[in-house]
Parts: sequence; structure tokens; C-alpha cells
Amino acid sequence: MGKRTSWSRRQLLAAGASGSVVGWLASNTSLAEASPALSRAKSPFKLLYNSDTTHILTCTSSWRPNKEPLADIMFEKAVDEALDAGADAFLIAPGLGWVPWWPSQVLPLAEHCEWFKKRFNLPNASTSFTNYVLRGGDFLKLTVDRCHARGAACLVSFRLNDVHHKESADAPGNSHIASVPQFYTDHPEYRLGEQSRETQISWARHVQNWAIPEVREFKFRFIEELCRNYDIDGIELDFYRAAAYFRAGETTREQRRQIMAEFMARVRRTLDDHARPGRPRWLSVRIPGQLAAHDALGIDVQAFAAAGVDMFNLSASYHVEQTTSLTEIRRLVPHAAIYLELTHVVSFNGDTRNRSHRRTTTEIATTTAHLAYSRGADGLSLFNFQYYRDYRDPGQAAGDGPYTEPPFELLQVLKRPQSVATLPQHYLVGSMYRNDPRRAYPFPRKVKGGETLRYVLDLAPPPGGWQREGKLRLQARTAYAATEGWQAHINGQSLPITPDVGEPYPSVYTQMHGQSGEWLTWRVPVSALRPGLNEVVIACPHEVVLELLGLDLAIP
Repeated sequence: MGKRTSWSRRQLLAAGASGSVVGWLASNTSLAEASPALSRAKSPFKLLYNSDTTHILTCTSSWRPNKEPLADIMFEKAVDEALDAGADAFLIAPGLGWVPWWPSQVLPLAEHCEWFKKRFNLPNASTSFTNYVLRGGDFLKLTVDRCHARGAACLVSFRLNDVHHKESADAPGNSHIASVPQFYTDHPEYRLGEQSRETQISWARHVQNWAIPEVREFKFRFIEELCRNYDIDGIELDFYRAAAYFRAGETTREQRRQIMAEFMARVRRTLDDHARPGRPRWLSVRIPGQLAAHDALGIDVQAFAAAGVDMFNLSASYHVEQTTSLTEIRRLVPHAAIYLELTHVVSFNGDTRNRSHRRTTTEIATTTAHLAYSRGADGLSLFNFQYYRDYRDPGQAAGDGPYTEPPFELLQVLKRPQSVATLPQHYLVGSMYRNDPRRAYPFPRKVKGGETLRYVLDLAPPPGGWQREGKLRLQARTAYAATEGWQAHINGQSLPITPDVGEPYPSVYTQMHGQSGEWLTWRVPVSALRPGLNEVVIACPHEVVLELLGLDLAIP
């Protein structure tokens, strides 16, 4: 690709960069050379499919039924099943972003392994993936080549600040050779450490502080190497592994945004500098779907678009979230491609001793897709889709089952806005992992007598509007003592309670469906609903004390 010309302030504003950041962008020489979003065609992809790579070994699949050792064909099968089902772009995460799971010159894996074994006195420390690379394997090249042979795009999904296994990084006997580099252990002062009370979350102290240039440079050199050495179709920068980058109170909003916008521009320039002539390369970001979460992370979608970001993948990290800021983000970056992320789960029971997740059903997936398209999304992305499968350790109890093959048949349906618009609807607000320090989570929620609960559901009617009565349900962790005294309203209209507490649609996924006594249900007349935001108000009786796990609304 040819070198880009500098942008004027007017061009930056046209691309969507916001006021004070625009002046900085326009005056910064390196950023002025970044690729303008408006000079590039919009991403053509309708369905993105993320592979965390590790699912190949952790999940029992149809092509690895007995958990056979890692082999080349497994990477090819992981690509094939996604593309056969209808994915347009395959996103692969080659590790956690700290230790390269590819033949690297930036951090040679053999040198890293020797350091790690000496540092932690573990002569036999290894993983299947590090051994694969040390034996001369390059599954990243294998994956890229397989995608291209199939006529599909391949992007690297790079985790910017992954926190996996960092809690034991300094402990004697640490065995996490694939995730803890010398750069991390040599610089404990680079870690966020204790946060102020409003942002306190246990894992946040372990990630590194992106206000420090050396922290950003460590990650950038890996990204640069990937752009230079592999014929990838783009890079996704994953902000949600994990959602903490700055120490509370030590940076201003503008400083955080400048740091991250400059990083976007560096990656954009590197992608272009190492692209084949005439071959577009896409820059994507996986970011929170709630605008309220952006400021603490240094995210400004307008400045990102001005710096050359093509694709915005809106995520809730591990769960499906239906009511998001997609409409507002669409307005802020009208020329970019926007995707809403679907995962295999919509709710978590909140009990770390007896973990269980409510699975994403067909109706929840298609409802979320219809809502996304109605709010201006260009497509959808799938994350952790492989984990419908059995991912238990050997000898582990049933736990989170029943397990199935992923519902690959859904992919072709999800790509068609006209199809998902006509299907039965299932809206759900569930319990989520509290892994974003700056956002509020509606569930789980402990309530005491006399409280009034308020929730907002974003609803999108089918063509011709809703025709049949719906059902609103409220789930508790334990059985309700009585149904008397509970009152529910939608948009101010009182709802009649009903004893019909059963699942609205049949499903093979029974995780977290609970017992009949753990649900309260109300009938929802069509007249109570409206397109867009709907307010749900639930009044609790005075004597109640319990914990709520989620709320759902089914409209057949």
C-alpha cells in the first residue's frame, strides 16, 4: 500500500474524531500519516469467528474424541469447521500476548523457556503449544494458509493485557511457562497494583500499566513481528483480556485517549507497511459494548477510527449482552464496520464452588442478532463458541453439562438479517463475571423487603410488529416463599402474574434453568411493549430476602 498523506482537521472531524483529541491527532506527525478510515472500503465480513487456540486441547471435539496429542491436522480442522458452517473471517489468538506461540525473534521461545526453567527451578516445565513451536511447528502460518486456501480471511486476535495466571507469577513453583515472561517478573513496578476503592477488583492489580511506554513497546514489538512475518488479513486488538490499563487517578481522560489512539495508529501503519501491494489489511478492536466502560480504558471510538481502526467488535467479555451502546457507537463512527459479539453463555450462577453457566440458545442468539442489525451492526462475531463442548479436566464431575457440539447450523441463519427478524424472541439479562472494574452489573442481586428493581431492555419488533403475548420471568437462587405481593410493570403498564413458569422454548441446554419454585412469571400483552428501550419495574414484598440471578422476556 502506498504512503498516506497527512490529514487536515476537517478530514479528521469527518472521520469522526472528537474535539480535543482531534487537535492532538492532527498535530502529531506520526498519527497524521495513519491510514484514514474513509479512504478504505468497509470490512466485507458478516460473521467473525474467534479461536482462542487452547480449545483444541481443552475440548473434546468430533475430530479429537479421545483428547489425542496436538497435531497439525487439529488446527486445520478448527478452521474447517468454522468456515464450513459459514464464518467469513477466522480470528486466531496465538497465546496470551506475553509469550509468543510462534517462531519469534523478538522473544525467541527457546531462550524464554531456558530462563523460565532456571527462574522457577522447573527443569521439565512445558506445554503442548510451546513444545509444538520448539519442534519447528508454526500453527499460525498453518492457520493462515488454510484460511486462504479456503478463500477466507485470517486475522490475529492479540490480547493486549491478558491476566491469566499472573496471580502466581512470582510464586515458587510457578509452572505457567506459556504466559509469564521475564519482562513481567523483572518489572513488578509496572503492574497496576492496588487500585482505588471504586475500581478495586482482585485481578486488576496483576496487569501492567499502559501509561508506561516500555509496557506498550513490549506488546507492539510482537504485533509488528506478526504483521511483518505472516500474510495475515489484519489484527484484532483485544481490550477485554483484561479490562484494566491505567492506575486510577494517575492519568487524565485525554492522556489515556492519546496513549491508546497513538498505539492504534502505530499498528495501522505497521499493518500497511508490511502488506502485499493491493491487499487490504483490517484493524479491529474488541472493546466493551457499553460506552460507560471506555473512558477508564483510554478508548475513544472516534479517535480510533481517525487513527485507522476499521472494525469495532462490541463485547461483554465472556457473556452475551443484548442492551448495549451499539446505537450510540454507530452514530459516532458511521463509516466503520461494527460487530456485536455472541458467546456460548448468557449467565453465570455466581457460585465459584459450583460453577454453572446458562447456555446461549437458538432463540437468544437469533434475538440478539436481530437486535444488533436493528441498531446498525454490520455483522456478528462469535467468541468461545467451541465451549459448548465438554472441556472438563480428566476425572472432573459433570459440572457445567450437558455438553454438545457447538450449534454450527446457526451460523448461516445469523448472517441473514431478514431471517433472524422473523424468529421467536428471547431477551435475557443474566449474572455476569464482574471482570470490568468500571461498570455496574444487574445480577446477581441480593434484595431485601420493599425494594423496587428497575431494568432496561432494548427490544426490536419483527416486521409487522409483535403479534402474540409475551412472558416475563424473574429467577432467584432459591425458591420464592410466596408469589403474593410481587408486582411488575413494563413502561408503566401493570402485568398479571401467571403460574406458567416453564422455559419458553425447548432446549437441550438445561444449565441454570433452576427449579419451578425459583421463578416468578408475568404475562406481557403486546400493548405494553415498544420498539427501543423498555423499562421494567418490579416491586418486592416487604418480607422478602433472597438473591436474584436473572430476568428474561420471551415473545413468541
